[in-house]
Amino acid sequence: MGIVRSWIRFCSGILAGAILLAGATGCNQGFGAYSLGVGNTPNKPPGTSFRVLGDVGTPFSAIIYDATSSWTLQGVIPEDVIVVNANLPIEMIVTKQAAGNQLLSVELTVGFTVSEAASTSAPFGTATVQTGVAHPGFAAPPPKADPDIRFFVKGPMNERFSGMVEDTQQGYIINDRAPALFLFNQPVGKVDGIFNQIQNFGPFVVDLIINGQVVASATGGPTLSIKQP
Repeated sequence: MGIVRSWIRFCSGILAGAILLAGATGCNQGFGAYSLGVGNTPNKPPGTSFRVLGDVGTPFSAIIYDATSSWTLQGVIPEDVIVVNANLPIEMIVTKQAAGNQLLSVELTVGFTVSEAASTSAPFGTATVQTGVAHPGFAAPPPKADPDIRFFVKGPMNERFSGMVEDTQQGYIINDRAPALFLFNQPVGKVDGIFNQIQNFGPFVVDLIINGQVVASATGGPTLSIKQP
């Protein structure tokens, strides 16, 4: 992984210096996750990112399907959810867990492009975004992700960060804003992550969650690493 780590340090330096990334092939641009192949492993397209926005503090639940896996989650607005190593098509169904008229919006983003958006202000309303037909109405849903591996960058709120999450074969360059939840689809072997603060609003707080259990937590900065035990 040394080559990939050297490259992510290069990318992070560019981001911290506020230099445009357009000329840096392989560095992340915009929000989400990009991959770098290790050895002969090919690069993959940008990760898919879901932005759950609206009235701050409104709770929500969601289910995400791609072609091979599904995830359920609960969160609070605002939150970004990124599927690393997604297999398109993909869909997110978000349900507001509040009885009032609070606004809940969700955007599906690939790289720089918002491909679809939806919103609701109805009590316990639902909003759905997808690319392609991820889950036809009467089709059996994909199985739950196994293992279900998540990196949750809990704070500081609105901290812009860059970094990388990786398994033993593939490294994915990331660039997002806290709070952000990364769902790592079908990893090979153990995983780890490195996160680099750009704005330094306070110490990072990051959890590594496997099958619903927090297996590692880390706090610190401006650079923080976390790995599967």
